[in-house]
Formats: sequence, structure tokens, C-alpha cells
Amino acid sequence: MSTDSIKKIEETMVSYKKLLDILADHEDNKQVCKLSKKKISELYGLSYTGTCNKLKFLVKYGIIEEISKGFVRTGKQVSEAKPFLLLPRLMVLVLENPDIYSSYKEQAELFNESISDVQTAWGFYSYYFGAKYPKTEEVQLLEQENKAHNERGGNNG
Repeated sequence: MSTDSIKKIEETMVSYKKLLDILADHEDNKQVCKLSKKKISELYGLSYTGTCNKLKFLVKYGIIEEISKGFVRTGKQVSEAKPFLLLPRLMVLVLENPDIYSSYKEQAELFNESISDVQTAWGFYSYYFGAKYPKTEEVQLLEQENKAHNERGGNNG
């Protein structure tokens, strides 16, 4: 795994953590962040659209909840989002069964996951590694990290 790939993975986790920290820093006594999305994007330093997309990701995977008056953190870590957990399993699957690489539907069915989650996981793969197909050594490293993550109780986000 290249240092560029590791850097991109770290940057992804740090960027989501930064967003969670902004929400945490602006919670009221009921642990609700009532900042507008516009204000959150200003504090975050990303475009409004980019910030909204990251917030949607966090909501979709249960890291935060959007309520009528703002956002509430759930206590779940970013590393627990389905695409991040699914990616190492997908990589192993396609290395062992290269004929299903191009079928998100088959991959989703084999893991009993949504096609959307499979597509999102592969999107992160392409971003992290800049390649379409996983290399054996990348899969081995991700398997080791996934095992270590599970041994730590899965809460290192």
C-alpha cells in the first residue's frame, strides 16, 4: 500500500472527525448542534454542497442523526460506517472470484448488503488507491487492519 493511499485514508477519517468535532463543539445542553448547514460549512471550510454530502453520509450510516432542530451525534465512530467495514471483504471477494468484480449486484447479494453500499465502498477504494482492481498485498494489509480493528472492539474512529 503506497504512502499516498495511507495518507488519503487518514485524511478521510480526519475530515469526518473534524466535522463531528464541529457538531460536538456547538452542542447545547441536550447534545443537539443547532447550527445551520451554512454555518457548519463555513466552520468546516468546505463548500456548502460538499459539507452537505459529508453530513448525508454521516446520517446515512448512523454516525449522526438529523432532527428538526439540528444534528445529534450517536456515539458511533466513522470507521464503523458500512462502506469502510465492507471494503476489505469486497477486496478479498473479488480477488478470490474475479469474475464478479464488475457486478455490484452479485457482490451485494453475496454479502446481503445494498448495491449502494457496495458502490460507495468501491468509490472509496478508487479514491484511496487510484486503481480499479485491488492488489493482493493491499488486501492482506486491509485484512490485518480489519482484524486488529475488531480485536480493539471496533471503536477506533
